[in-house]
Amino acid sequence: MPYFTPVQMGGVVYPLDHLEPFTFDFHSERAKRNLRVHVTYSNHCYTKKYDPVATTGWPTLLDARRQMRVFCPVRYRLSHGLPAHIAALNNPGVRVWETARERNWCHTLRVESIPDPYYVFFDLARATAALRHRQELRLTVESAYPQGSSTTWPRLNGSMAFQLLCGKVFLGERTHTRR
Repeated sequence: MPYFTPVQMGGVVYPLDHLEPFTFDFHSERAKRNLRVHVTYSNHCYTKKYDPVATTGWPTLLDARRQMRVFCPVRYRLSHGLPAHIAALNNPGVRVWETARERNWCHTLRVESIPDPYYVFFDLARATAALRHRQELRLTVESAYPQGSSTTWPRLNGSMAFQLLCGKVFLGERTHTRR
């Protein structure tokens, strides 16, 4: 069974199999061991906030918190690159930014098909005890969207190397950045 059910509209099927969960691993200098990072996605990667006035016939869906969302063809198109963008975090030189809420992290990148920055927001946490036999960390891509004229710039704090962040989360160390 697929992680997400394909979206259908007007006889067109929008498959979501590119957003199947996957795992990558690397040797963490901080943790002094290999860490396995299991990646999942929320439907915010291919939907946007529901607006009853602006919604123009695209299907509506509920997110994990049972909030109404609407299918977004732009986010859907860009979501095809998400697995590669997330896998590319697994590089010692890649830095991610702490969000102002100090809950999530943001990876900002340029995508050839759009002129504006593309923001990928994720949560990183230790895996539950029941899952530690197959993963040490859980990375959930909470949202991903391009900067547009109607989108406010995200408020970000300081940055940290992604692999360092993984080691700190695994060890239970503070991850707040200096501002």
